Amino acid sequence: MAAVKTAAPQNGSAPAGVREVAGPDVLRPLHQPGAWPVVRDRWERLVTVAEIPAPSDRVLAALVDPDAVGNWLAACRGSFDAVGTEVTLDFEDGEFFLCRPLYADEAADDPRAWELRYVWRWLGIGQQAQVTWRLEPTEAGTHVSVTEEAFNPPADWQTWNGGGWPGILNQLAAYLRTGTSWRWPWRRMGPYVQIELPLGPFEAWNALTSPAALQFWLQRSHGELAPGGTLRLVMGDASGAVEMGVREIAEPGQRFPSFLPSVAFALRRPSWNAEVGGYLWIEPAGLGRSLLQVFHQDWENLPAELQLSERKIVTGFWTGAMVRAATLFAPRPGAGAGHSWS
Repeated sequence: MAAVKTAAPQNGSAPAGVREVAGPDVLRPLHQPGAWPVVRDRWERLVTVAEIPAPSDRVLAALVDPDAVGNWLAACRGSFDAVGTEVTLDFEDGEFFLCRPLYADEAADDPRAWELRYVWRWLGIGQQAQVTWRLEPTEAGTHVSVTEEAFNPPADWQTWNGGGWPGILNQLAAYLRTGTSWRWPWRRMGPYVQIELPLGPFEAWNALTSPAALQFWLQRSHGELAPGGTLRLVMGDASGAVEMGVREIAEPGQRFPSFLPSVAFALRRPSWNAEVGGYLWIEPAGLGRSLLQVFHQDWENLPAELQLSERKIVTGFWTGAMVRAATLFAPRPGAGAGHSWS
């Protein structure tokens, strides 16, 4: 068999098939980075309907009149028929929705129907969602539908909404029937606070749980974030401090099925003589974004005269903490920016 001849290398260099240069003679190694995600979005929608035995003009008044809204949903500051303004739905326990009405008029597809559409944010800092009410007159009263739509919401968004708004619509129907208040005064669950961060969940969690970061956003005065540890947190103003007892920590990659990190904890104050349970966690909110969340329960453990006032203090503390957490990832001013105190 004749020998295969190859061109002699120039100036003593290796042949092209040996050197890693571009061309058909190069055999690329396996497992080189070559694919990456570009989108991780999901859009979710909840639609709830009810047949309410009341004329549509009465149902409409219950949706836009602030005094009426306060009887079946929340204390209403502003009016939903004032498009472009801001409205607050205040549950008067520290939690509220900040809303902006977008449309309040006849439905475009049916002049007999009426629509109200607005966007809202929980505590003014949570994710934005859109709510659309539609009223259609019927022989027996009014067909009411409410649709809530969200973009990259929490993983259990549909679950903790009760699969929709059946309880809310039942409260509306009860108010229209009796004319009396059907609002809950406040709840044993909560506060629930959330904020979006411009970083993936694992990167954000690692940054937030460093000792220096905890001192800033969680206002830790001393203590360690470790199982069985206790952190002393400064609540601000004249509210004093609270002790955060760490019950359990799930580090990234430790807990099936999501493998996302979380902290189970309890808050304690000397005047409480009890603990309020809590849960802090993070999850994806689209590509390169995450949603930091905290939730409490067991307020009935506290003395009755302290429950509501202390709940408001805790809600304010976590709202401020979430805003501080977000500032850790905010763009920094350049050399030509103004002073931080200006």
